[in-house]
Amino acid sequence: MNITRCLPNVAIGILLGLVPASAQGNMRKFLEGHWVGEDLQIRVDQDAVQANDNPDKPFEWSPLVIKDVTGGMVVFQIGARQYIGLINGQQMTVTMSGSNRSYVLTKNPKP
Repeated sequence: MNITRCLPNVAIGILLGLVPASAQGNMRKFLEGHWVGEDLQIRVDQDAVQANDNPDKPFEWSPLVIKDVTGGMVVFQIGARQYIGLINGQQMTVTMSGSNRSYVLTKNPKP
């Protein structure tokens, strides 16, 4: 296959913000679980591709969409709220739409 035939498809994918399925799946698996910080908690169910960022409403889950994965950075959405996370081991520093601050979350180990 000629590489020049693939370039338009790659360019379209980049412009549309599409993330390769393997990167999405790996990141969803990594995010799976309960992330806890001082003023923010995120629970991710990667099998259902859903997440919850409101501990006051533990049964309200929203769609989880991985928008971009670049090295140790992930851009994702929980419902209408967008997050940018910088991952360092089992910690993630996130900023979110509508907030001027960042939150440091630690992944709780699985029981």
